[in-house]
Amino acid sequence: MSDSVIARLKASPVRRGFGLFVMMLLGFLLLYLTVTIEAGFVHKLFLVGVAAAVLWMARTMQRGTRGHIELRTTGLYFEDGRILAAMDEILRVERGVFAFKPSNGFVVTLQNKTERAWIPGLYWKFGTRVGIGGVTAPSEAKFMSDSLAVLLKARADFLQMNTKL
Repeated sequence: MSDSVIARLKASPVRRGFGLFVMMLLGFLLLYLTVTIEAGFVHKLFLVGVAAAVLWMARTMQRGTRGHIELRTTGLYFEDGRILAAMDEILRVERGVFAFKPSNGFVVTLQNKTERAWIPGLYWKFGTRVGIGGVTAPSEAKFMSDSLAVLLKARADFLQMNTKL
């Protein structure tokens, strides 16, 4: 079985630009607020810390959303080869309205816990869940989640057929 790319999910340029603009605007507004308000040292230090965190997240999002996520027959991968979820570890794909998922995306539930990772706007990994989406195009995310669901169904049918033999 080849490990060719079945689906590719990348950030939508318009959504990416808008997300970066909003995060950077928030960071700079917090810095402006720090300079202009009358507050104690601790409050100003807190505002500077929050502004720095927001600007750091914007920079992380800018660097991370240049890449893309690939669905292969062996699992979900980031473009540089990092594995997000191996196909053998995936239990199900949740993409419903009430699922705790990123905007325009889906959640993959794994059998075992995974290490934490996060690229704002593209994916997050926490515990046994991997959330994919954010500033991605809804149609690409839906195609990827549907393709992944088909692969999981084929694997379940294959396993069920082998256990009957």
